[in-house]
This record gives sequence, structure tokens and C-alpha cells, in this order.
Amino acid sequence: MVSGTLHRMDTSDSTSATPAFDRTVAIIGAGRVGSAIGSLLRQAGVNVTAVSARHEATALAAALSTGGEPLTDNAAAARTATLVLVAVPDEAIADVVRQIALDDGFSTGQVVAHVSGALGLDVLRPAADAGAAIGCLHPAQSFANAQHAMREIPGSVFGITAEEGACATLEALVAVLGGVPVRVKAGNRPLYHVASVMASNYLVALADMAAELFERAGLSPEEARAALGPLVRGTATNIRVAGTRGALTGPIVRGDIDTVRAHLAALECVPAEMRQTYRLLGLRANAIALDAGRIDAASATEMARLLGGDTSL
Repeated sequence: MVSGTLHRMDTSDSTSATPAFDRTVAIIGAGRVGSAIGSLLRQAGVNVTAVSARHEATALAAALSTGGEPLTDNAAAARTATLVLVAVPDEAIADVVRQIALDDGFSTGQVVAHVSGALGLDVLRPAADAGAAIGCLHPAQSFANAQHAMREIPGSVFGITAEEGACATLEALVAVLGGVPVRVKAGNRPLYHVASVMASNYLVALADMAAELFERAGLSPEEARAALGPLVRGTATNIRVAGTRGALTGPIVRGDIDTVRAHLAALECVPAEMRQTYRLLGLRANAIALDAGRIDAASATEMARLLGGDTSL
């Protein structure tokens, strides 16, 4: 984490209570995230006025869970609420916002926000030009479907980047959802998204590599998948409880040179990118172990030499 980049809200001071959420909400986009947020808001007693989608059937399905009026006209949906959440795919956000603005869907006094992690405030500029306060709120979470999203949103961090007039509203919205609002400076939003991708998408890539190695070791695909599930869940639990440094286990944190040497020998029969991934992640684990004081400098230097990294530790 970059110092000064991400700021978790301080909720320890009872005198600074979360602002009451008194806005009506329109949701543009009836996909997994939009539908889940709308459903959770409805359960919390928030008035979801409308939910819009390109196809009527999609809007109707989302309306059943959100309680909002099903519409295929995004501007008409936006005009019904004081907070407009744009939850369409990233590549469509700019065009959708521009068209809503052209159709007079935004107005002074509204807050308009998107839920993308990669994009910033620029794509919302047409809404700002119409008098709305703008912001971004991104749930740092991976959702397989809307039902899964509803289970996982409470307790998840939401990265918020917002101009004056929108931040307090978005923080209050996240509080209603049961999430944890953190502020991300506009210039640091790409780095925030990189972190999200590495913790989610790249974890899947790493798990896929582990599954292939299990299969090369003689496990069936079903057995490999069965092995991965509890192992990944257990690791995630350890990270939540003890942090990354406390959660690290295995031969590197023990300074077990012989086991790592045996791993490297076994990896001679796999594609080069797997060997390189093992070495790079091993070097990171070695640095974590040294920084946490779990191995001494001599052991860390010997391990770095074996893994082909910088030995000037």
C-alpha cells in the first residue's frame, strides 16, 4: 500500500457518526453489481426509484429484487432519483453518461457515481457539467453472480474517489450496504485497481497454475479442484486474521533451503513461465519473511541466491 493513497474512514469517534442516507436511488445497468446493490438498498429501506437496462426483460428481472421501476430509457431512470449509480460495463460508461446528459437526465443537486475500479471521474464530466456532484465507488470484491454479490458486499471495502458534494453521500451509501468506505485519491486510482486485480484476477491465474501442478503430480482435475478450495479459503482466513506477514507459511518462511531446492528441481519439467512465477513469488515471500523478522539476514540471502534474485538484502 502506498502511504497516503488509501485512507480508511475512522469510525472510532462516536461523535462523527455516518451521515444519514436520505436520497432516492436510480440504478443504470441491471448486471450483477447493479442488481445486488439495488437489492441490498431495498432491504435497508432505501427507495430505489428505477433500474434501467438495454433489454426490457433484464430490467423487469432486476425490478423484482430492487423494487425500482423497470425502464429501458437511461435518462428517464436518472430523472427519478437524487443519486444515480451507473453500473454498466466499463467500456460503456462514457457513452451512457454522455447520452443521459444529452437527454437531460442529470440536474443540479444530484449525485452521479459509477462503480468501476479502473475508471476515474473524467467519464462523469457530462454529469458535472449538468450540475451534478460526481464520484466513483468500487467494491473491492469478485462477484460470480448477483446472489453472490449480495452475500459478499457487506464487509467489503469500497474505494471512493469523489468531488466535493458527493463524498459524504457515497460514504453514507456504503455504510447502508454494510461496506467499508475508503478514500482513494484520483491520481492513485489506477494503482488501487492494480491491487484489486492482483488480489482477485491474478489469484485465479495462480490457482489455475497450482491446479495444473496438482494434475502433473497425478491428481485428477476434480481432485485438484477439491484440494484448491480449502487451501485457498484457509489462506484467505489467515490473511484476514493475521495480515499477510503473519499468514505466510511454508518452506521459505522456515528458511528451508533443501525443500526449495527440491521444488526447483521438480519444476524443471514444467513450462518456463511456471518456474519463473515460482521464483518471483518465492523472492517476495523471502522479503516478507525477512521484513517480519521470521528469518535472519543470512538465511534470506542464501534463499535469494537460490531463487536467482538480489542478494544485497
